[in-house]
Amino acid sequence: MLSPRPLAGFPSPAGDYIEDELDLREYLVANPVATFFVRLGETESMVDRMLFPGDVLVVDRSLAHQARDGDIVLADYDGAFLVKTLRLGRGGRVVLQSANAARVADFPPIIVNPELRFEVCGLVTGSARRFERGR
Repeated sequence: MLSPRPLAGFPSPAGDYIEDELDLREYLVANPVATFFVRLGETESMVDRMLFPGDVLVVDRSLAHQARDGDIVLADYDGAFLVKTLRLGRGGRVVLQSANAARVADFPPIIVNPELRFEVCGLVTGSARRFERGR
């Protein structure tokens, strides 16, 4: 016997737990005017901070001047844009540190030379990632 109303799709077992719609911009962006997105290149230098190749990073440039030790930053170092952990040492020493304990030799810390151009462009405040099927 045919159903009087055709069914489309399928019921979701998670349907009972959905509270509200999620707007990713609202969730990830605190300051829309100063926030931009950048795709992380093909590097595994920040995997211990859960940033993987191809991730879309949320960068808030309004927080650049407030960067603190341990923050993940997007920095312009002598014309190269880098995503690293900012380390601030004694005497104004600045280090850009990777986060991949399994490959420390491949990603050594970068000690910022004060004679070269260096600027924190913004703080990485979040990320988004798509999963590939069949992996």
